[in-house]
Amino acid sequence: MDLDQKLDILAPAARFDACDSFSQGKRRYTPRRAAWGESAVVAESGPDGRSLPMFRLLMSSRCEWNCAYCPLRSGNDTPRAALEPDDLPRVFLPRVERGAVHGLFLSTGVDGDPASAAGRMLDAIEVLRSRHGYAGYIHVKLLPGAPAVEIERAARLADRLSLNLEAPSAPHLAHISPERDWQRDLIAPLVRARDYARSGVLKAGLATQFVVGAAGESDRDLLVTTAWLYRDLELRRVYFGAFRPAVGTPLEGSDPTPFVREQRLKEADWLVRHYGFDQQELPYGADGNLPLHLDPKLAWALAHPEYFPVELNSADEAALLRVPGFGPVSVRRILRLRREGRFRDPAHLAALGGALMRARDFITLDGRFFGRDERTRLLYYSRRPPVVEQLALW
Repeated sequence: MDLDQKLDILAPAARFDACDSFSQGKRRYTPRRAAWGESAVVAESGPDGRSLPMFRLLMSSRCEWNCAYCPLRSGNDTPRAALEPDDLPRVFLPRVERGAVHGLFLSTGVDGDPASAAGRMLDAIEVLRSRHGYAGYIHVKLLPGAPAVEIERAARLADRLSLNLEAPSAPHLAHISPERDWQRDLIAPLVRARDYARSGVLKAGLATQFVVGAAGESDRDLLVTTAWLYRDLELRRVYFGAFRPAVGTPLEGSDPTPFVREQRLKEADWLVRHYGFDQQELPYGADGNLPLHLDPKLAWALAHPEYFPVELNSADEAALLRVPGFGPVSVRRILRLRREGRFRDPAHLAALGGALMRARDFITLDGRFFGRDERTRLLYYSRRPPVVEQLALW
């Protein structure tokens, strides 16, 4: 099998690892489609927060594990390929030289055992760093159960490390990947990697991924664990990927997770990280899930009429960030403009664009309210927008 044939297998297979730079109100890189029929060039936030085009690739699609959700599971009859360490510079560096990518996201199947699979992947990165002098951004996905020596090596070679939890707890993990031990194979390696991040070795910190909906978990289950990961393990990012049933797996006949659920989890995660929300405040339903037809910030606002309206001319930054339609950028702009004069008319907020249409229901301008009353507002937002109906069916 020549190198192009290997790439035909390994580039599309890497799509099962989430790697995106979800943002609200920020410019982001839009991935371009690669020649392999799937997007091998993806976006990720680098150490400075800017979105980078990344080349996403598997080192090997061979895997000894038999995870119920994974198309690359050992029990699935699918084409397999593996790169040698010297192959990686041959496929990656020309793309860097052309300016097509500014970084690498490398993962691998459990080809043999976690130690040997991780070792071959890191050998390839060492060739890039030492022999070819590549000093750019590299994100390495650790394997569950990777030995301490390989974690240390990865921390010294990469800018960011991730280790996919896939499920939010040990009982949930047992449903989809009974071969993995939650504490030994996942949490303990993350703790070890956290210590390297604390020492400043990892410039872009740690990340993980959940497969949303594969293990029957609720949004609350996912976000409780996410909050713990940020607080105690100091992760920089948590990625959410909607479960898609794959042919040849035990979950082949399961329902796919709507992509809108993935989006709501990303929005909720954003609220906790950038808007001052606590995980416990999020607007979960009785089933522990976020509403699909409303973004979680708007759903929270509708459920807390006692908080609104807030006076735009006097509210502090924390209060303004709770207003639907306002994000960190628009709030900073409002605070700056307030030093120049008072807001008295909706026309004074024209610079905020479409955000005003939502925000007007939750603010006053010099004591005057220009929005809809609470009953009308609830009726308006209770209607399920057609776009959400469509998203929920994906």
